[in-house]
Amino acid sequence: MGKINVLWRMLTITRNPFTGLYLKISKTRKPVTFRNKLTYHLTYPQYRIFRESYPFLSKYKITQLTDDTFKIQGQTNEVTCSSELIPMILDLMKDYSIHQENEMFHLKNKNMEVFGSVGMLYCIQEIRRGDYDYDYEDKVVLDVGGFEGESAVYFWSKGAKKVIVYEPVTEHIELIRKNMALNHIEAEIHNSGVGPKSGTKMIQYSRTDPGFGLFEEGKNKIEIKMNDISKVIAESGADIAKFDCEGAEIHLADISEEVLRKVGYYMIEVHSPEIRQKIVEKFEHAGFELENERIFSEQYAMVYLKKTN
Repeated sequence: MGKINVLWRMLTITRNPFTGLYLKISKTRKPVTFRNKLTYHLTYPQYRIFRESYPFLSKYKITQLTDDTFKIQGQTNEVTCSSELIPMILDLMKDYSIHQENEMFHLKNKNMEVFGSVGMLYCIQEIRRGDYDYDYEDKVVLDVGGFEGESAVYFWSKGAKKVIVYEPVTEHIELIRKNMALNHIEAEIHNSGVGPKSGTKMIQYSRTDPGFGLFEEGKNKIEIKMNDISKVIAESGADIAKFDCEGAEIHLADISEEVLRKVGYYMIEVHSPEIRQKIVEKFEHAGFELENERIFSEQYAMVYLKKTN
């Protein structure tokens, strides 16, 4: 059925219904004219992206600038990006006005306003798909792995009375502060990661993107400040804690049950099945239940743990 749907889409969106087949066989760039009279010079992978995004091609003006650079324009939007980003940009434009400043993006709707990198766009997509859906009204939220501040802004937009952010990358801290100012949030911001004890740690990395520190691979090195994870939780006074800290969540399995129970609800991104098992077993033994789980791949998942007594 899937192949039939793809074939039907090819037949109905392009002037020449065999265009997609030609591209796939030839593996070279060719002009593709769609039913809406727009023509682009595409490779087969690019054609697949346009094929899936076709309903939006008439809603927005999409201009090809180079082989893999496209400008997307709408009434309140203008973005220049690679073909790979087109589906995400078009999806975000359903809910946000988007403007671009060099490699940075400014998103705004009636509920929130954020400024950040391409990595932030992916994080906004995680929020939109419901990863952090919960009742934050009048709650204190501990946000460990704040990245560029997009999750903190979201928690605040949903009624949180206080947000406490931990983020080890200094350049991200600058963006967190900018996003707090854009939304008039007086957040408690810590330029620090979390670990089994306070101190510093040398991290090897390739990019300071949302996966920073997960594999500790790359040519770059940075020394980051670390705060004792037990102390972070115990002193937060948080009602809800979100942990998205690229593997450092494993340290939650080693702290006391008494400290864990100081927070009533946890949202934790786990980065391996082994970490997931240790986290869930630890929390269940401490009097929490696994209320929900979102599985993203064989390695990654979000677990939601609620204190039961």
